[in-house]
Amino acid sequence: MSNIVQQPQEYSFAGNLGDLVVMSDRAIAFAIDGLLEERYEPDASGRVTIPLRAFFEAHLHAPGLDDVPAEGLPLTTYTYRIDGEEAGTFCVLPGGVNAKSIDTPLFLKSNFLTWQPQTRYVGYHEPQWLRYVALNDCAVRVKGYFAPTDDETGAEPETVTLQELTVGRVYSLDLNYGRIRGLFDRQPTYFDVWVEAGGERQSFVQRYVLRETGEEPTVDWFVFENSLGGYDTIRFTGDRKEVGESESRNAVFDGDTFEFGIDYGKAWTKYTGYLPDERTRQWVLEFFSSCRRYHLADSSLECIYVSKPKLEATAGEAAGYEFTFAYSHQSRYLNIARDELPERLEIVGPGAELFFFDAPAQ
Repeated sequence: MSNIVQQPQEYSFAGNLGDLVVMSDRAIAFAIDGLLEERYEPDASGRVTIPLRAFFEAHLHAPGLDDVPAEGLPLTTYTYRIDGEEAGTFCVLPGGVNAKSIDTPLFLKSNFLTWQPQTRYVGYHEPQWLRYVALNDCAVRVKGYFAPTDDETGAEPETVTLQELTVGRVYSLDLNYGRIRGLFDRQPTYFDVWVEAGGERQSFVQRYVLRETGEEPTVDWFVFENSLGGYDTIRFTGDRKEVGESESRNAVFDGDTFEFGIDYGKAWTKYTGYLPDERTRQWVLEFFSSCRRYHLADSSLECIYVSKPKLEATAGEAAGYEFTFAYSHQSRYLNIARDELPERLEIVGPGAELFFFDAPAQ
């Protein structure tokens, strides 16, 4: 005879998922529909402990950036059976929170799935997402703040609805500044985002401030899966240096050495730049512990892998980190855009004099 004395909560993060504990006088067959089937023997006291956390941490990953449609993705409910009989259901989300105990439904209602600073300074075209799990019907609200006009009028903030959310779904909210600008008649200097239900705010407020942008040759943007199962965009301003490596494969025939292949890998060493505060530093460390990272290159996200991170920091001193990254997919082939040539060739002569040569008639 089997008796369940501890079972999973209705909602849990994989990193906070408790064991399933069953008291039994014999071995039991445990199964999760479509995932696993195992047999467990009780200990001397008749206790069977099934470590669910280890399984889900190893096998559960956050849906990718392209895997969550605009209308949201339904949460997955897992059904488990003991000796072939249905014993219960639960929902597990990727990620976790560093806490001995957590009220997961309350956390999900109150939080977007991110640890990023609550005030972000972002560019107009910079990709930004917030992931949110809707455990009740609710709405995402955006409040734009505007600079006063010349006559100091029109500075009143305006609040609009970004999206209505349906219970039981996870959403990936596109918070690109240019997209949010389209919700208002004029451009906000910054905007706030939160989730509310019944006219009451239920999540924290995330703020995005438009950053002045100029020529920033060493700035790089990276997107990564964070420890709550969301995706964050991070901006590193430090120096970037190309450190590609090439290795020749050779063979000797009749005393002559020939190359029959070249292994070439392109990589870059990147410095994060100094991190402004301890809160940001802790968030940046999530980038280095993530298994899914992307580099924004030519308006597309390229999957990368990171190596040789130097993560040293001294308490009380400004911190910054260095690492090497490379694209997961590389090719020895090129695809370089062609330019339109001017009809008149410009030549700068001595004394910075400008001369023109007309192209010969075709």
